[in-house]
Amino acid sequence: MGVLRGMKGDAWEAGHRMPFIARWPEKVQAGSTSAHTICFTDFLATFAELMGAELPADAGPDSFSFLPVLIGKSEAEQAVRAPFVMRAGSLPSMYLIRSGAWKLITELGSGGFSKPKRIKPEPGGPTGQLYNLADDPGETKNLYARFPERVQKMKLELQRIKDAGRSR
Repeated sequence: MGVLRGMKGDAWEAGHRMPFIARWPEKVQAGSTSAHTICFTDFLATFAELMGAELPADAGPDSFSFLPVLIGKSEAEQAVRAPFVMRAGSLPSMYLIRSGAWKLITELGSGGFSKPKRIKPEPGGPTGQLYNLADDPGETKNLYARFPERVQKMKLELQRIKDAGRSR
């Protein structure tokens, strides 16, 4: 886990972040790395693109192909997927949305197994968590109160995805 906070099932990074390692001679450059965010759901769209198959509109509603990243045809700053959204741990009301380096968690606490699971907001204090993972991968500095415009933008995107029932 290193500097990552939390454990499996948490909204915090150690709850769901894991390395992805690929070996594909003559396709994936040996020793290459990428900071792109991908998800297990993205394997469907990636394998479909690899095989030249078109996914039906109702298949893989949250799947985005990361084939361009694997074969080195993607720019580092060009996202390969829409924001990543998931329900946090066992709390049905707590969600997280990750867009690039920014991550918004809709409530306070881990939402999973780490304590505190849920924190009641203090009067006038933040009601959620916002982190810039590029600067703070350990999620130690909650920027929720400092960047209200970013919080609002991410909340709106989260709601749009939830209302649509899909991110693709």
